[in-house]
Amino acid sequence: MMDQLARSAIDLGADVHYSSRAVRLIAGDDGSVKGLVVRMDGRECNVRAQRGVILCAGGYACNESMIRQYTPGALVCKTPITAGNDYGAGIRMGISMGAAAIHMEQFFCTMPFYPPESLVKGIFVNELAQRFVNEDAYHGRVTQQILRQPNARAWLLVDNEIFDRPIINPDVVISATGDTWAEVETELGFIPGSLQQTVQAFNASARISADPLFHKSAKWLRALTEPPFGALSFCASDYGALFFTLGGLSTLPTGQVLTPDGDIIPGLYAAGRTACGLPRWGDGYSSGVSLADSTFFGREAGRHAAAALA
Repeated sequence: MMDQLARSAIDLGADVHYSSRAVRLIAGDDGSVKGLVVRMDGRECNVRAQRGVILCAGGYACNESMIRQYTPGALVCKTPITAGNDYGAGIRMGISMGAAAIHMEQFFCTMPFYPPESLVKGIFVNELAQRFVNEDAYHGRVTQQILRQPNARAWLLVDNEIFDRPIINPDVVISATGDTWAEVETELGFIPGSLQQTVQAFNASARISADPLFHKSAKWLRALTEPPFGALSFCASDYGALFFTLGGLSTLPTGQVLTPDGDIIPGLYAAGRTACGLPRWGDGYSSGVSLADSTFFGREAGRHAAAALA
């Protein structure tokens, strides 16, 4: 998709500068954005904006200092999902102009446990041997719940019939195996009887196609009864969660950047992960939502800037 969009921009006559980096914005006496300082081939130059500057430099998943300041919950994740800048340069330039940065504590994270889909029939437990989520939820939502468990530790319980390895993580740590759930419980170091009680309760509900605790769909309910049994580790220390940030500059649907008081900063726009767009909290994110923040709202920002007075 990016190849197509870039080729289209060039074909339409966009003036593209490579080996160039935007360093900072230039403000007018009235607080509007007049242009920016760009480092081209090692030399800084000032560029006047005829109608506006659009910041679309990604989030800040690779900027550890910003993560520690704004999104400490993501520190337990190990692998940033990067595309574009991801050091927060666009967000920081917007803040320097008095822009509001909102929902900066929010992030998307995932430890994909499916495909294969058979693993959805397993059950997640925390270090207290308790279930905490419906396993047929989107993997990002499941991961958010995993990271909120005590010490960010969780295991996916499976039996011989549904056992497989996640395609994205075939080297998943198998923390415990056994011919009985009591053996698995002992290997995991759980309180005697705790895991057995959880599995027995789940199996009883699964046999009548019900999940009164978490309302997992009947399609994915199956009693875990075929030995050997196993526990796949989804502890943050064993399976490094992938993540990216969701917070960014506050904007109107037109891409115009706002101050904390809701005033428009003339001449400044933002789109993509530099802006705080549609997904405003990690639990509500689903795959592909960021595309709209880039393509739709990026297009809106471009159209509005193009129509602005010189």
